[in-house]
Amino acid sequence: MSHSHYNFILFLIIICTHVSRLDAHGRFMKPPNRSSVWRFQEFASYNPPKNYNDNELFCGSIHQKDNPGEECGVCGDPVSQATPRDNEIGGTFYKGIITGRYTSGQVIDVEVELTRSHKGFMEWRLCTNPKSAETQDCFNKNLLQLADGSGSKLIVNDSSGWYKTQLRLPQGVTCDHCSIQWNYRAGC
Repeated sequence: MSHSHYNFILFLIIICTHVSRLDAHGRFMKPPNRSSVWRFQEFASYNPPKNYNDNELFCGSIHQKDNPGEECGVCGDPVSQATPRDNEIGGTFYKGIITGRYTSGQVIDVEVELTRSHKGFMEWRLCTNPKSAETQDCFNKNLLQLADGSGSKLIVNDSSGWYKTQLRLPQGVTCDHCSIQWNYRAGC
C-alpha cells in the first residue's frame, strides 16, 4: 500500500469496557464491546459468548483511584482475575470480532447504555497495537477527544439511559487491530 493511502487504512476496532467507582452499571454499545457483541444480530454468525452481566464490568466492585488500569484490568475485569482476563485478548469474551471499521481522523458515533447512573464522566482511549495483550500504557497514548472540541470528558447527569456522542479519531494514527477503552468515572 502506498504512503498516500495510509490515512485511509481502516481501523479495525475491538472494544474494551472499563467502568469504575460506585458500581455504576453500563455497557459500551456502539461500537459494541466484547461482552455485549452477542446482543447484535449482525454478529450472530460469529456465535459470540453471552455475558448476561455485560453492564457490570466495574473491576470486581473494587473502588478505583483516578488512574484507569492500575487496580483493574484494562477491560474492566477484576485485576485479581488470572490473565488473560475475561474481556482481554485471549479471554472468554474475546473472539477477534471486528465491531467497527474507521479511518484515521474520522468522527465516529459512540453510544453507551447506563443502566444505573451515578453522575461523573466518561472518557475513551485508543490502543493502536495491542499485539498479544492490551496495556494501559498503550491506551494512554491516545485519549480520544469529543468531536465538538469540548475536551475528552462527556459529563454524565443522574439519568440512566442512553448517552450518545461523537469522538474524533487521531489524525495519522493507523492500525490493523485497534481497541477502544471506555472509562466511566462515576461521581456521587
